[in-house]
Amino acid sequence: MAQEIITPEENTPESPVDSPKHATLLFHAKEEPWVRENLLPQLASVEVQLFALSEPCHLPELAETSLVLTWLSDEALQHVLPEAAARQWEVGLLPHAKMTQARLGFGVAAKVEHAVEDALKEEAAQSVDLLYCNDVPVFNAVAIGHTYSLKSARVSEDNVWQRAKRFFTLVPNLKTLHLRAFDLLTRKEKNIDTAALGIVVVEHGRSSPLARRIIDDSQINDGMLHALVLAPRSVVEFLSFLFVSIFLPARSARQLPSFVGHIKTESISLSSDSEFEYSLDGVVGRAEKLELRVVARCLKLRPCRHLNTKGTGSSKESYKIQALPVGEARRELVAHPMPWIHHAAPEEFKELFLTLRENARASEAFLVLMVLSTLLATVGLFASSAPVIIGAMILAPLMSPIVSLAMGVLRQDEKLISESTRTLGVGIGLALLFATLMTLLTPLQSINAEIAARLSPTLLDLAVAVISGIAGAYAHARAEVARSLAGVAIAVALVPPLAVTGIGIGWLDWAVFSGALLLFLTNLAGIVLAAALTFLLLGYSAFHRARRGLFLSLILVMAVSVPLALGFNKMVAEHRVKESLEGWMIEGVTLKNISVTPGSPLQLQIQLASPSPLAETQLDHIKQAIEQRLGESVSLEAVIAIVR
Repeated sequence: MAQEIITPEENTPESPVDSPKHATLLFHAKEEPWVRENLLPQLASVEVQLFALSEPCHLPELAETSLVLTWLSDEALQHVLPEAAARQWEVGLLPHAKMTQARLGFGVAAKVEHAVEDALKEEAAQSVDLLYCNDVPVFNAVAIGHTYSLKSARVSEDNVWQRAKRFFTLVPNLKTLHLRAFDLLTRKEKNIDTAALGIVVVEHGRSSPLARRIIDDSQINDGMLHALVLAPRSVVEFLSFLFVSIFLPARSARQLPSFVGHIKTESISLSSDSEFEYSLDGVVGRAEKLELRVVARCLKLRPCRHLNTKGTGSSKESYKIQALPVGEARRELVAHPMPWIHHAAPEEFKELFLTLRENARASEAFLVLMVLSTLLATVGLFASSAPVIIGAMILAPLMSPIVSLAMGVLRQDEKLISESTRTLGVGIGLALLFATLMTLLTPLQSINAEIAARLSPTLLDLAVAVISGIAGAYAHARAEVARSLAGVAIAVALVPPLAVTGIGIGWLDWAVFSGALLLFLTNLAGIVLAAALTFLLLGYSAFHRARRGLFLSLILVMAVSVPLALGFNKMVAEHRVKESLEGWMIEGVTLKNISVTPGSPLQLQIQLASPSPLAETQLDHIKQAIEQRLGESVSLEAVIAIVR
């Protein structure tokens, strides 16, 4: 095995190594002792010529298809690989300690013995692409601006504590986030003017942890590059992305985060209105314009353990840029620091506003469904039939004007407020009218369980209204959500109380009327406030514009919450009484099926399970024991059950 050191002066064109059993090893002259002692023994199966590189790099004159092994840093390879590509050498990369970027980008084995084994396989060399940035080779990635965990990092090799440290190191910088305007021009003259926090350009999907998850049609020999544009609209959105990308790097979902654009092209020009910072394989620089291009299949590369070159990815230019800010949204994000909550631009919610304005109108379908759902709910209440009441909930169209009202309140849109309020008033009027008429036509005058359940509203009913409001607003803001599901949720909180209110009018019963009306007003106020807040969090209005409407909605909710809190306290007190007495045994008598009616004294309906009939004195003793246990006087109504 030849171990001669060939210097540039000694090298001549007459010394080619064109046999597969021969190889030339390139390394830096300073590392000669280490190479001889540690690397050469692992190359015993081939005849090796050693070539020590000096500064500047002078390469040997070798024939085409010569096998050239490199033990070089990333910096040295930036000079060597373009020349190797031009001279058509077959290159085998060995994992030098300072070859971190090329090792990741070309999938080189981390252990020297594995890399040597791969480079000396009998398999033919593969022609692969080289990515250039301003004519400098890129082995892994170019990161422009602030890319955080989009840029190359071996996150999967970090333990949870290292990831947590990275996350909490990044969090303090969130308050300084600011998007920059970028102009992107692709090979086929596709011009994209957008704003971005950062951009990562990679040659293929193995070059970045994020890219590995979302670029599934890339190869190192498809002649294409990939630009990932990071354009979050809010700090909250970006914070959630940071958490997922750092702590869940191996998630199986292969999809773009909602605010990342993906451009696939042969070349791309990136420019901005002022100088920006970028990192080329970890080396920081500054520029106003970057030209990135792929030279297709120019480098003959010996097999690498972690690089798949079988098959080719699509060579068609493509774009996934719907999430990128353009127009007014771009100007807003560039002009101001990133908001904590995303504020959607007018063009982004134009379709939603058209839908809400249409929903705010009292259409024929709305009026018909309002009448039918009310009649169905009233019949279901009289029949004490939960399935019939649920059917009325499904039919109810009240979601539409209520959600429109919430948006009007949020954005202080007087036209939307007046139109939705008018439609809601017509709907409520129809519901009360037809519920009252149905009550007058029905000879039933007793309060059953379904009616009674809607006469004593508490804070729990307000919680139902709030959840329904959130569901309704979110369903309208997200087209992919089935809006009918949210409609059911809102109808649950509105149609039955309206029907019971009409029953109270028909019976001329103030208690029934006032209790059900309070529940309805509670639900209406809660839904409007919750829906408005949801739209605010989704970015459909700036806070300064929404303050007045939100404040008035909050005042209304607080006003109706006072009687709800009293009702809730009563419910809690009744529950404690039942819990205290249920199953209690007094003189061999067990207390069961306890019912509590608030008042002074407290009215109790109790079943007394006894093995024998009870005398009057025993009933007095039981009553006294109950009063002593509860600490207050009671009016006892007892049903005696003889247990044999």
